[in-house]
Amino acid sequence: MKPFPSLSLFSALSLLTVSAHAQAASQSDRQMIAHAPWLSAEQARPATASDTATLKAVLDLTKTAGQYHDLCGTRVTPKILSLDVGGDLGTLTAVIEEDPACFGGDGARYTLLDRTRHVVWQNSAAAIAILESRHDGVHDLSFGGPGPKTPVWSWSTARHAYQLHVVIDTE
Repeated sequence: MKPFPSLSLFSALSLLTVSAHAQAASQSDRQMIAHAPWLSAEQARPATASDTATLKAVLDLTKTAGQYHDLCGTRVTPKILSLDVGGDLGTLTAVIEEDPACFGGDGARYTLLDRTRHVVWQNSAAAIAILESRHDGVHDLSFGGPGPKTPVWSWSTARHAYQLHVVIDTE
């Protein structure tokens, strides 16, 4: 009986190749994120009365006495940002609620709605980037926030939602 498992030469070379490929993919992902145009509430427009149906699709955004309130009960002015993600999904509407007290270091909550006002992604973030990479014909998205890790979300046609694809160490 051997004290340690042994690897064949082929297995060892395969592991080295996989490791090198993972490093190259990771470097490629880091570059893609670094060069992506980032969008935030600064590029969005304040919601207007014509956005009422869109805002109603964000279930934790409530309207009382003509004022909107986020899930923490704080008065907010929702902002709207259009995102062309291509493919069959086309253009998404991002509803942005800015409230650092409620959403922490990210400072805002993003809710992405498709053309039928179905929520396809919702979470806190500081900014969003439409990446060059695609899944199911639709651009991947990255949501920025504080810290050295940047998540990449990919489109799943089967789930009709964005799902976490990979988390990139950007340092």
